[in-house]
Amino acid sequence: MRCTLIYTPSSAVIIDCPPSIAGTRDLAAWIKGTLPAGCTLKLFLATHAHGDHFFGFPVLEDYFPGMQAVASRYVAQGVEAQYAPELYEGLWKVAFPSSPSGTGLPERRVGFESLPDSNEIHLGVGKVIKVHDIQYADTHFSSFVHVPDLDLVVAGDIVYNGDCYQYLVEANSAERRAKWVKAVSEIAALDPKIVIPGHSFHGRSEPDAQYARAMLESNIAYIRGFEEELERASDARKLFLLMRKRFNRWNLWFLQKSCEAAFGAD
Repeated sequence: MRCTLIYTPSSAVIIDCPPSIAGTRDLAAWIKGTLPAGCTLKLFLATHAHGDHFFGFPVLEDYFPGMQAVASRYVAQGVEAQYAPELYEGLWKVAFPSSPSGTGLPERRVGFESLPDSNEIHLGVGKVIKVHDIQYADTHFSSFVHVPDLDLVVAGDIVYNGDCYQYLVEANSAERRAKWVKAVSEIAALDPKIVIPGHSFHGRSEPDAQYARAMLESNIAYIRGFEEELERASDARKLFLLMRKRFNRWNLWFLQKSCEAAFGAD
């Protein structure tokens, strides 16, 4: 997953962070080496309520005392469910097992404060960060972040970058997938020149409107392609094979679980 640092000469916000101790330590070191002298990291902002985008925050808190975890009121509603034993013990701690090298999750839980109803963060010198809630993407309780003066959208897991299979496990109905397409279209309507996807080994932090637009279009094409192959498939295995043939990407676990969910598997 990708993290985004936005800063002015005096204050900064980091958007999303890794779930693991080691990954977040690396992020903290990068932040310290990036921020100018006199700039304080004040806020951590989570785009959506999936733990792999916020579990590591307590590590950031150790490196930057006094910083606060925030999210839109809507996203914050979904955080507690990520710590339910079925998810936290049965999925997240299995995916990120504890080890001396720091591959596991921090012991402390993340406590979020909700943003004001305006869903805005003001960093000073006229820089406004606007959070937009959306109905659905790869989960409930999702948002994207718009920084108008940078023509920037930090999309969280609403947007992938064409190299990773999209996570359609929870978006397991035509209605939910249609809402995901609508969310991507809402981002496109802002005409951003930079779009930061949630999961990708590739991306651009320099303005490129054509690249950003193509990325957004590819997400809609993937969802529609999934639905077309779902119509052809007789079971989850067949859907998996059809999707592998149509889209050559990484993270086969995402694809496998998405195919199973489309056919009603838990």
